[in-house]
Amino acid sequence: MSIVLRSLLIAPVLLAGSATVSADQAVTFLTYQSSVPDAWVAETPKSEMRQLQFKIPAPPGGEGGDGAEFVVYFFGPGQGGTLDANIERWQSQFQGPDGAPVEPTVTQIGTETIPATLVELRGSYGRSVGMGPGDEVQADRMLLAGVVESPEGNLYPQMHGPAELVAAQREGFVAFVKGIRPTAPTTP
Repeated sequence: MSIVLRSLLIAPVLLAGSATVSADQAVTFLTYQSSVPDAWVAETPKSEMRQLQFKIPAPPGGEGGDGAEFVVYFFGPGQGGTLDANIERWQSQFQGPDGAPVEPTVTQIGTETIPATLVELRGSYGRSVGMGPGDEVQADRMLLAGVVESPEGNLYPQMHGPAELVAAQREGFVAFVKGIRPTAPTTP
């Protein structure tokens, strides 16, 4: 697997708690907060492993079909697999136009204390839980997947959908990860 590495910095992240969303698109999840673009539409998470879930609507009259999905997963301490295992699994769900494997772009976006990695893949995508593409393979899709490591366990923000739509939302995805910070303590 050939990997392209770039380096950025984000604030440290620690984890615990539940998720809420305010009207201004500030989000609180576990014991942290960040923000998402105003155009993203909050949805009720489909499972307990999803801390946040948003729909990114396709622009009117544009490409993008049903839009894209943004989810933040948290599986608990020691759960969710290693960075390399996740990259390998995500890569196995993509193929190029000729059926060849798609090489991920991997960017380190963390701090010395809390490592974070961004993985980007584009091609025909068959989303599945395990290795390999799922049953429904869709052409020209993109996945932005983060792995944010903390002593409490890994946090996995992900966005997937039509490639042009996801690429246009990349800045918002990265800003979400870079904007993660502890919530202010509440006064009793």
